[in-house]
This record gives sequence, C-alpha cells and structure tokens, in this order.
Amino acid sequence: MPPDVHALAERLRRDYDRFSPAQQSLARYLADHLADIPLMSAHEVASSAHCRPATVGRFAQALGYAGYPEMQRVVRRAQRPGLPPRPAERQLGLPLSAEGLDAALAAERLALEDAAERLTAPGLAPLVAALAPRTPLVVAGEGHARPLVTLAQERLGRAGRAVAAVTALDPPGRAWLDALAPDGGVLAIAIGRDVGVAQTAVAAARAAGVPAAVLVDSSLSPVARSPLARVVPADTRNGAPSLVAMVAVVQALAGALAPAPSRPGLAAVGA
Repeated sequence: MPPDVHALAERLRRDYDRFSPAQQSLARYLADHLADIPLMSAHEVASSAHCRPATVGRFAQALGYAGYPEMQRVVRRAQRPGLPPRPAERQLGLPLSAEGLDAALAAERLALEDAAERLTAPGLAPLVAALAPRTPLVVAGEGHARPLVTLAQERLGRAGRAVAAVTALDPPGRAWLDALAPDGGVLAIAIGRDVGVAQTAVAAARAAGVPAAVLVDSSLSPVARSPLARVVPADTRNGAPSLVAMVAVVQALAGALAPAPSRPGLAAVGA
C-alpha cells in the first residue's frame, strides 16, 4: 500500500501500462487531481473519470488500500490537512450542508487558482524565458495535439516568429528535428497516448543543446518529466479529450512569445 501521496503518485506512474483501460482512465484522473480527492466521493471520482463507482473501490484495493476511503485519508493527510472532510450524510445529488458547501467552494477556489497559475505570466514565465529568444521555433505534436500545434504555429507566425510545425516523424519532420539550429527551440505538445513526436522532439532538443518546453495533458505522460513541462489536464469524454484548457494555455503562451523580431514564418511539415 502506498503510505503517502508521493508514493501513490509514483505507483500510478510506474504501473500505468499494466492497468486495464478503465483503470488507466481512473489513474490519469487521480494523478492529475490528487488535490481534489479529499473532497470527492467515490461516485464523483467515477463520474469525472468516466468509469463505474465500483471500479474506484476495486482500484483502491488493487493498490493495497482497504478501499477508496482509506486512499482518500492518505491523500487528505498530505494534501489538505486544514480542510474539513465531507460530511458522511452528504449523498450525491442532495443539497450540501453548510460545512459541505464550504468544502466544495474551497475545492473550486483551489481549482480556479490552479488554472489561473497555468494561464498567467508567473505560471508560463519559465517557458517564455526559455523560448522567447530562440529562433526558429519548432512546434511538435501529433494526434489530438495537431490542432494545437497549428494554432501555435499560426499565432506565432502572424507575430513574425520563425516557426515550423512538425506533426509526424516522416522525412520532412525528422529533418527539422535532426537539424535543430543552435539558436532554435522546441515547443512539444502531447495529448493522450500520442506522444512519439513530442518525445522525439524533446530528445532532439536535448541532443542539440537547445531548450524544449512541453505542454502535456497528464502527469503520467513520459514527457511530463521534462524540466520545462506544464501539465494541463484534459477531461476525456467518449474517448476524446476536451481541450478547452489546453487551447487557452497554448493561446496564452503564444501571446507571451509573440513579441519578437519580424521574420518570415516557415512551412508546416508532416501534415
């Protein structure tokens, strides 16, 4: 049994590939929303992770806990010792008590503060500082990340940044990654399991000695371990992620990177 929240997060990351599809969906949600777990019932976690409530309990047991309440207590001790537990009589769908309402509002406030931190200058400052002086800038990603790559390329190109989009590991895409300019930089975007292009771009940047910033939808993703990674959790529905938050972050980052010497944009590759 993972004895604390750090051990739990490491267990989710280490064993992710061994989980069933339903467990993987649940593991992604737990890993990216650990701070919210103390204030959520098993039914609410199941609803958010799009699995059955029984899966939540069984998954907690598979991790070594007696059940979801024990896992919840472990997280609560580390994450939010000052917040009161949700009242036992509170049932899903029924009105909140005063104490439950305070706890729910506290959870919403923390979630909003987290989102604001991702979108405002302080949250993006390290990425902006690393990429602002770099040219050309290679934006890389595949699958669900392709529209975000295109969005970043268009925004930066209109602002006069020299930018190339790599959305596949075909010869043109590999050519860009294999020949990164010494003054260049990489912005990698990874959504779901489609991380090959982002991983290759980050590795290419490391080999070339240039900075690589990463936007990723889960802390369980292998590219989330990059020093300049920012996790923007996506809400997965019907097998496809909701990218509202990620789009907002890409727009904010592109806006912060926009002021740059005017240079012609570069063509997209791998489309």
